[in-house]
Amino acid sequence: MLIDMHLHTKPRSPCSNMTPEDAVREAIDIGLDSIVITEHNLCWKKDELDDLRQKFDEIIIFNAIEVTAIEGDILIYNFYTEDKIDDLPKAQELRDRIGEDKSKFMAVAHPFREFLVVGIGSLGIDMDELLSRPIFGIVDGVETRNGQVSKKANRLANTVCKKKGLHPVGGSDAHELAQIGACVTEFKSNDIKNQVDLVKELYKGNYEVKYFRK
Repeated sequence: MLIDMHLHTKPRSPCSNMTPEDAVREAIDIGLDSIVITEHNLCWKKDELDDLRQKFDEIIIFNAIEVTAIEGDILIYNFYTEDKIDDLPKAQELRDRIGEDKSKFMAVAHPFREFLVVGIGSLGIDMDELLSRPIFGIVDGVETRNGQVSKKANRLANTVCKKKGLHPVGGSDAHELAQIGACVTEFKSNDIKNQVDLVKELYKGNYEVKYFRK
C-alpha cells in the first residue's frame, strides 16, 4: 500500500492551500492507496472525518496529528484529542501522555529542516551531537523522507534514524496539491484498514520509505 503519511489541509491547518476534498481527489489521481491527514496541533472531529470518508470509497483516509513541541515537530499516529494542543509541550510530556505500549507511534518530523540552507559543518554540529539529542531517545521513528526538505536533510535524518535503531517514516508534508505524494511510505501489507493496523505495520518494519511523485 502506498500511503502519504503527512499532509495538511485548510482551514484546520491555516498554512495549507488545499481543501480536504481536493487533497483526497489528488491522492486518488496520482495512485495513492491512502493518506494520513496530519493537521497542526489538532485532530479532526470523528464525525467530520467520517463525513469525509463517506465521500470517497477509492481511498483510505486516516487522521493523525503534527504537534509543535519544544524540541521540534512530532507526528503522532493512532492518537486522538478533542482539544487543540497549543501549549508547546515537551516531547517527554507527549510520550507520557500517549504511553509506551506501542498502540501509538511518535515520529520526529523533518528533524533537520534547519540544514536546508546551511550545511551541518557550517553550523559546527557533528554526528555525535545529533545522535545525543534527547528527542531521539523519546520517539519511535524519524521522518526520513519529507517532501519539503532537501535530499541532504533527508539523508541526514535517515543516517540518524538507522544509528538510533528507530523506524523511518515517509510523507510529503504537502500544503499544496502538487506536493501530495512527493514522499510516501510503501507497506508490503495491503490490508491496513485502520490506524491500529497502521501502527502495527510501522513497528513491524515491513515497508520502505521512498520518493514517489516526480
